This record gives sequence, C-alpha cells and structure tokens, in this order.
Amino acid sequence: METIQARYEQAICFATVAESGSFTRAASALERSKAHVSKQVSALETALGVQLLMRTTRRLVLTEAGRTYLEYCRQLRDTLLEGEQAVSAVREEVSGTLRMTAPTSFGDAFLLEMLLDFQTRHPKLRIALDLSIVRRDLVGDGYDFAIRTPRNLEDHLIAKALGLVRDVLVASPDFLARQATLATPADLAGVPCLLNTHFRDDADWLLQRDGQSHAVRVDGAFAANHFGMLRSAAIAGVGIARLPRYIVAAALADGRLVPVLPAYEIAPSPVYLVYPQRRHMPYRNRVFRDFVVAWFADPARAALLS
Repeated sequence: METIQARYEQAICFATVAESGSFTRAASALERSKAHVSKQVSALETALGVQLLMRTTRRLVLTEAGRTYLEYCRQLRDTLLEGEQAVSAVREEVSGTLRMTAPTSFGDAFLLEMLLDFQTRHPKLRIALDLSIVRRDLVGDGYDFAIRTPRNLEDHLIAKALGLVRDVLVASPDFLARQATLATPADLAGVPCLLNTHFRDDADWLLQRDGQSHAVRVDGAFAANHFGMLRSAAIAGVGIARLPRYIVAAALADGRLVPVLPAYEIAPSPVYLVYPQRRHMPYRNRVFRDFVVAWFADPARAALLS
C-alpha cells in the first residue's frame, strides 16, 4: 500500500512538472518544495527504470517514455477528480482548465461566441484556445479538444460531427464585370483565381452538377494561406476565390461578393469536434463536449454548416 501511495504522489509531481514545464512552477502549484518535487520525479524514474524528462539549463523536454507515461498520469488524476465530483454536492459546478485548438478561420467565425456562451454558464472553467493553421498533436501537446476536418483526423481520436463545410466560388461584381461570361468550370482556367497555399492541391478545383464531376486547374497571381486574406482579396477584385460559405456569408449578403457558377457545387467536407480516447473522461470535458455538439446543432449555426 505504501508503494502505491508513493507512486501516486510521484506521478502527480511528474505530471505537474511536465505540464508546467518547470520544477519551480510545479512546486508552487503543489505547495511543496522544489527539492521535494525533484526528489519525487527522480524516484519515479528510478522505479520505472526509464528517463521521463530531459533536463537542460533552459528547459525540460519529455522523452518518448515521458510522453507515454504522462497520459496515464493524467488519467489517474482525472479519474480521482471525477470521483470527487461524482460524490460532491457541487457536482454541477464545472471548474478547472480545458485546452482546445482549432483552425484560425473557424475560430474567428464561431468560437468566441460559443466559448463566451459556455463560460457564462460555467464561470469557474478556464478555457485556453489555440488558433492555428498547424495541426496540433492532441495527446503530445496536452489538448483536450480540437476542431478537425477529414484531412486531419487520426485513428486514435474520437470524433463528433458538428456539420458540413461547403466551399463556394465567389468574386466581386466589379471583377466579374471585367471578365467574359463564365458558363462552365472550364472557363475558370482563363481567369485569375485566388489560391490557398495551405493546401497542396488547391489549384485543382472539382465542381459537380447533376451527378457529373468537372475538374479544372486554375491559376492566378495572388496566393495566401489565410481564408480572411483571400476573402479580402476577392472583395478587392483580385480574382475568384474558393472559400467556405461561413467565411463569405456576410459579404454575399451585402453584395460585396457574388456567387460564381452557382449551378455547380463543391463536395462538402465534414467538420468534427475531436478528443483523445480516455478510459475515464473528466466531467468538465463531458459537459463541454455535449455543449459544443448542441451549440452547433442550433438552426442559426447549422445553416452555415449544412
């Protein structure tokens, strides 16, 4: 029993050091001395027979064994916390910290409103949001949730569908007035188009109509890896852009942009809320997951993701 108790404290010390990146910060969080925390981590490494942390003068780096063991330490800690919540009279009071990552454009369009709505209901929960076009490693980087499309799904993640992202072709009225009439997808090859350099195949556009697919390779003098920049370029009359409908909905509504080849469609792409598989999901994570799924099912949001 003493060994189990000792191992639990060692595991919690290790997890806190790994997550904070510092023995000093971990000691402060655990209300223990730095020497005590260091001793616990060293004892854990000795007991396991592996090095969990590489210590340099500037930073701490998890070894491969450390990354693996950290996930189990988190599960241990989360299971204990979940058990305490289950028998607590304040179970409904969600607290703690959630880490979430999402594509920049999706976050700009939806997540501020959603997270403020959630925190209004659960003010003691802190949410750390990372917006990036770079795919994060949820387990390795310690994220609880991510927004992903099928391009970026891993088999070890659980995915909850939130809706469909539909791309549309748009341009400014002034730009189209300067071009010959566009009647078919093949006509796109002869006009300036805006390319998204984040996707390797973005110059290959595939449109559909009446069950028939129409592929065209486009080109243009302007390219960027940010949807907002491409939208601004389209509004400025630089060329035709292929963008998610939620990105251009307002500009279409007020006439700054108009649809191009509206009789043709681009196959939609599902968007998911994803999270790592865990034997015991923390209560706060379950509450957040259910809230996000319900929030995007609201007709106002579903209209942009359907």
